[in-house]
Amino acid sequence: MRVQARRALLIDSAIGFGLAITSWMASFYVWERSEFGPPMRRHGPPPQMVTSIDPSPWVLPAVFLVALGVAARRVRPRAAFIATVVGVGTYLATGSTFAPIFLAPALTVYSMAGGASIGTDLASASAFRPVMAPLRSWAPLLVLLLPMIMAAYWQEPYLGLLDPGFYGGLLSVIAIAVVPAMIALLVRSRRESEREVREQERRRYAYQERLRIARDVHDVVGHSLAVITMQAGVALHLLDKERTGNQRPDQVASSLEAIKKTSREALAELRTTLEIFRADSEELRSPYPGLARLDDLADGLRSAGREVTLLQEHPDDDLQEVPAAVDQAAFRIIQESLTNIVRHAPTAHATVRVTRDAGMLSLEVRDDGPAVTVPPEGNGIRGMRERARAVGGTVRVSVREPSGLLVRADLPLLDGVAR
Repeated sequence: MRVQARRALLIDSAIGFGLAITSWMASFYVWERSEFGPPMRRHGPPPQMVTSIDPSPWVLPAVFLVALGVAARRVRPRAAFIATVVGVGTYLATGSTFAPIFLAPALTVYSMAGGASIGTDLASASAFRPVMAPLRSWAPLLVLLLPMIMAAYWQEPYLGLLDPGFYGGLLSVIAIAVVPAMIALLVRSRRESEREVREQERRRYAYQERLRIARDVHDVVGHSLAVITMQAGVALHLLDKERTGNQRPDQVASSLEAIKKTSREALAELRTTLEIFRADSEELRSPYPGLARLDDLADGLRSAGREVTLLQEHPDDDLQEVPAAVDQAAFRIIQESLTNIVRHAPTAHATVRVTRDAGMLSLEVRDDGPAVTVPPEGNGIRGMRERARAVGGTVRVSVREPSGLLVRADLPLLDGVAR
């Protein structure tokens, strides 16, 4: 941004300096129509000739004001416009004529109406910023263009109001005021529309990110608390047996160790999930859980005495090619399905099948619990559907024969990674 600001200031200075030099050189000459020429000439404009004169001493300060105004049009747009109007008006009052000098007020009108502005501190990263000044703050200054043109007729009666050439110059003033202002307003409107689109996109992304974090927190906390509750129940049951004489201290210790491990892993994963609110860059975030952690997920349940079978029908190295979004969604769907089994089917056996075929990653989590109807859709099932939908997939929950539930998810593999 600082380089862009310096470059814009340099370009404006060069334009202002060029206009000043050429206008000053043009003030040494006067173009006049010649009274001599071929008497029988009927086509084309009448011949002209150039007369060399001594310019007024006011020409030099006039072109200096023009150069200063053009150079400062992005720093102080309204002050630059006033400077160029005074400079061009003084230049015309000296009797000098040079059409390109009207480019100066046109450029400053554009800057006032909504061009880019350079801050006074060029070392700042925000030195180059858009100006969104309201119309009422600059439109009244356009009235100064009228006395600028009238300055060229100050020696004529009634300030040139009886001269037809004055009204031609007035039309030029209107063009100088309206055309750059309309262009600037169109650019400004487009810039505001693009900014609004970016803001809406940012809000949509923030909402989706908050929704994803809420699902992650729900999955992590729900699954971990379910496992901890189950492990605590096992430990209490074994302690009751110990009181009756059937001592199993080894199982009690293993259950308590499983509780400790599950709690530690849950806290670590929750900390990783919430790190997004503190991280300044993507590099600070830890990797999200994926299918490579299925064994750890199953071991946590097995340590509590639950039977969990994993069936992965694809080579292990194929998991490295699964897109990260699909990999994470698959893990969370399996995790939530096992959590529901732990909560609602205390003695059920769970089977997890992961299949990759024809560009589709298929997941099946089934149990032989007591369920004979599909349960009402709660946050868990709704979260699984949202995760699958986010990667273009689907989730179906159905009843098995004679009892138990089957959760099936089909997740398409993205970016052409399927083989």
